[in-house]
Amino acid sequence: MYCPKCRTQYIDNVKECVDCGIPLVDELPKETPLEKIKWVALQPLDGEIYAEMVEEILSKLDIPHFTKSDWATSAFNISSSNLVGAKVTIFVPEENRNEAAQVLDDILGKQ
Repeated sequence: MYCPKCRTQYIDNVKECVDCGIPLVDELPKETPLEKIKWVALQPLDGEIYAEMVEEILSKLDIPHFTKSDWATSAFNISSSNLVGAKVTIFVPEENRNEAAQVLDDILGKQ
């Protein structure tokens, strides 16, 4: 028996994940290899602080993601929070785009 959320394996007589509180399943679904995921960009953010806030929520929602800083901050290894006009873009799988965009809108205060 497995938890479909945290992927913890349990003995057969356990029916619910003690951490997640959800019913267990007999088999876990196969994961899509990273190279087969179609990644889409969310709107660019002004600096790392907003990106870190969005990333924390995406992690809690189990939405895969990665960030990419603009060329200047990447090339010179400068923290984008220290560079005026620096942008950070978060990428998520296409099937998570709407949910992730809503997280971003909630943080930025958009309706």
